[in-house]
Amino acid sequence: MSYGKGIIKGMGLTFRQMLEKPDTIEYPEETRPVPVYARTNLVWFEERCTGCSTCAQACPDGCILVATSQDPEGRRNIDRYEIDFRICMYCGLCTEACPYEAIQPGGPLDDAVYNFDEMYRDKHKLTEIAQDFLKNNDGVYPNGMTAPDPDADFHRL
Repeated sequence: MSYGKGIIKGMGLTFRQMLEKPDTIEYPEETRPVPVYARTNLVWFEERCTGCSTCAQACPDGCILVATSQDPEGRRNIDRYEIDFRICMYCGLCTEACPYEAIQPGGPLDDAVYNFDEMYRDKHKLTEIAQDFLKNNDGVYPNGMTAPDPDADFHRL
């Protein structure tokens, strides 16, 4: 007799689901909130980066390229910083290795591209993405910290 109860129970669940409104998100116009530590595209914040290349060393795919040089005063300049999202497996090891949290998960969900080369991002494109992220999130990094105000004058007494 339990054979008939299981079929009736399953059909009841099916009919209830048929009557509910589907949860549809119109993707380009609407986006779902992304959890803080979701393994999404990476956001690189140049103001936090020192060019130590620990993120590139931690990357098992070798998709991060960091090239630095020193100026006459001994400071390190970041000449090149590039991420090749075509081969990135979004493991998050680079974000864990970065001691300054300059690279963080939480970037835009734009992996669906028509031109495959658009997924290779250089320093300028990564900076543009990071500035857009800060502008759209009221100056808050993906990890919840507040970004320093770029217009603040720290030299004033």
